[in-house]
Amino acid sequence: MMEERAAVANASEIGVLICDDLEAMRKLLRIVVELRPGLRVLGEACDGNEAVAEAGRLQPDVILLDLSMPGRTGFDALPEIAQVAPEAKVIVLSGFVAPTTARAVLALGAARCIEKGASPGEIAAAIEEVAAKRLPVVPIE
Repeated sequence: MMEERAAVANASEIGVLICDDLEAMRKLLRIVVELRPGLRVLGEACDGNEAVAEAGRLQPDVILLDLSMPGRTGFDALPEIAQVAPEAKVIVLSGFVAPTTARAVLALGAARCIEKGASPGEIAAAIEEVAAKRLPVVPIE
């Protein structure tokens, strides 16, 4: 189990919680985060229930949240994550981002919705941007 946020991330680091049901995807995202200076993985979750629990416990700066997880989906967990970790910025990850899906998750409080096929640089930059509240205006058609 990961230690508390205060013990693992200093004030200049962006603490990230990775939530995805696929272990391989969590490992890839961990590598993306850990290779970027100033970013640190605080923990991982494999379903929506665990995502809510870890978000509340760790209070990360940014949460990478898969929409499609077994049991409680990321979509279903999003409102509760906003309650238990109100300062966290959520980046929703999806295999395919349809405009209606993007609008729905943004309406539920996500800061960004990106496809899982985004490059490592795009994912890391998105983490930094939402943590800094530099959210570019992205039109949704």
